Amino acid sequence: MSQPPVRVGLELTALELDAAGTARAVRGLAEALERRDGVEVVPLAHPRRRAGRGRVARGLDRELRWWPAGLARAAREGGVDVLHCPVPPGVVRTGAIPLVVTVHDILPLEHPGWYSHAHVAQQRLALRGALRRAAAVVAPSVATADAVAARFGVRPRVVPWGVDARFSPGEATSPIDGPYVVTVATLQPRKNLEALLAAWPHVSAPHTLVIVGARGWHDADLAREIGDSPQFRVTGRVGDEEVVELLRGADALVHPSRHEGFGFPPLEAMACGTPVVVANAASLPEVVGDAGVLVEPGDVEELAATLRRLHDSPEERARVGEAGLARVQERYAWPAVAQATVEHYRAAITQRNYLRLAEGKH
Repeated sequence: MSQPPVRVGLELTALELDAAGTARAVRGLAEALERRDGVEVVPLAHPRRRAGRGRVARGLDRELRWWPAGLARAAREGGVDVLHCPVPPGVVRTGAIPLVVTVHDILPLEHPGWYSHAHVAQQRLALRGALRRAAAVVAPSVATADAVAARFGVRPRVVPWGVDARFSPGEATSPIDGPYVVTVATLQPRKNLEALLAAWPHVSAPHTLVIVGARGWHDADLAREIGDSPQFRVTGRVGDEEVVELLRGADALVHPSRHEGFGFPPLEAMACGTPVVVANAASLPEVVGDAGVLVEPGDVEELAATLRRLHDSPEERARVGEAGLARVQERYAWPAVAQATVEHYRAAITQRNYLRLAEGKH
């Protein structure tokens, strides 16, 4: 017996707020859901008509008007069966519509010193209320699910993200001359780029270290250390196509981050067939499994030795790259992600219907 179709309101304000991995994941989920039979996606987002009022005014309107009231009204008008916020919103009220919330991480609460005060305050204000109102909570990794359960007493269901189809093997057309290693990370303390910079003089290879990412926060010392050294090339934020070109042409991607809720750069590099070296921390071992090289986040000598070994062995680079590509194709396909997500939508709808039936008996 076929199941009834699901009409899902998908909150897409994240596409305005973020252009990096999370935004690609939200966009990928929307596209994967739209391709499924039995699912109708109703896109919902903070109205762009207010864009001319400036960033601060738009942010206040989003926090004080859209999420507390406008989102629920738009969901009701759209006739949705379930509302999914794939990025935790501010204070949101949905009334009778079951709410599904995806929590990427709770790092601003666990490590507030790594983040701006505004980022910490936003998560502290919004997350507990969103979790309390949610009929289902989803996390992209066991590491994040464990952290949420320990802090809030709510056990998320784990559904890893998929990877954008643009990240795939192909001809290396990178603009970088000569061999290079790439890291994709905003300049911020969590990304642990200082360990990579400390290891670099000991790599003993004629490589350039290409750092792809925008300036972040608490990054003055890091930017000063990078300076104008010919060993390093900082691209700033670049578009997705440029990231693909840089990944395809790199001898390896290095991601020494101290903590990740998921870890998009290693996943995207693996999808391009590029070997990955990642920190043995938080969700990163989950993402790469045995298809990448794990190093301890603070072990500069181990990191340098690993990079030397990859540089000296084309066979090792090929083996790790092939293993990563196979893992992505097996575990991170968007159709499987969409199927698991729809199952949680149905569970949320069933739970809400059960609660309403129970309330009606009293």
